[in-house]
Amino acid sequence: MASKLLLLYALMALGAVLLQVAFGGTVLALWVTDGVDPSAPTLDVAAGVGLGLATVLATRLMSARFAWARRIDDEFREMLAPLDARNVASLAFMSGLAEEMFFRGFLQPHLGLWATSLLFGAAHLPHRRHQIPWTVAAAVMGLALGRIFELRGSLLGPFLAHFTINYFNLHHLLRPLAPEDA
Repeated sequence: MASKLLLLYALMALGAVLLQVAFGGTVLALWVTDGVDPSAPTLDVAAGVGLGLATVLATRLMSARFAWARRIDDEFREMLAPLDARNVASLAFMSGLAEEMFFRGFLQPHLGLWATSLLFGAAHLPHRRHQIPWTVAAAVMGLALGRIFELRGSLLGPFLAHFTINYFNLHHLLRPLAPEDA
């Protein structure tokens, strides 16, 4: 399963690069907008990791308080069960890289923040109707990630936020359940 997902994300990243070039842009423009000094990334790192950790905390709180969130966690845990801890970092890295390059780096400059965020949410459409809160959360995160991209002019912050969220949430889903949670 992990190898198929990694291939999908590699193709998405390659697609972002090819589309960027086909539309007359540079590969660097996927990562930084004009006038941004990429040698001063401190605020990008802080914004990305800060948003990522805040989102992970919010996810944990929702799972602890709401049955619908626990149900979504359980279904993702079951779906990802073949995934082992060795693949979590590579999957978190590639999903964050590919999705941010495609949605924020390529699409957002062409379609704008709102349309791109809605498409990001749509890309996270669930298999089951009760998982719609996950889709809504993805669209809201698309707004937050896109806003960081607009404010900072760099994809580093959104990428680090995306990576942090996926890394910690995947590890959380793959942990052994306590007997009272099973």
